Amino acid sequence: MRAPSVAAAVAILALAGCGGGSTAPRHHVHLTAFERRGKTLFIAKCGFCHTLADTGTGGVVGPPLDSPWRASRVQETIADGPGQMPAGIVTGTAAAAVAAYVAAATSAH
Repeated sequence: MRAPSVAAAVAILALAGCGGGSTAPRHHVHLTAFERRGKTLFIAKCGFCHTLADTGTGGVVGPPLDSPWRASRVQETIADGPGQMPAGIVTGTAAAAVAAYVAAATSAH
């Protein structure tokens, strides 16, 4: 009887490494250097609260950001800080980079 339980344990460990339940990106996003900077900033400043498939973030405080967003709307939202979001969490070119990244990551493919 020991052999089936070892086989079952091996199967479970193998399946766990296969990405079931992974938060990996669902599509590959080609980014400019500016957008890559925005992605890094998004993960550091926004990913704790927001889910975005391309980053693998799983925040639950703010809304998920996987539907299409225009960069201008993202910048307005960052500046205004609606709800629990602090206004101006990033500013200037950092905010523009985050906005460009979110727009690129959520654009229709």
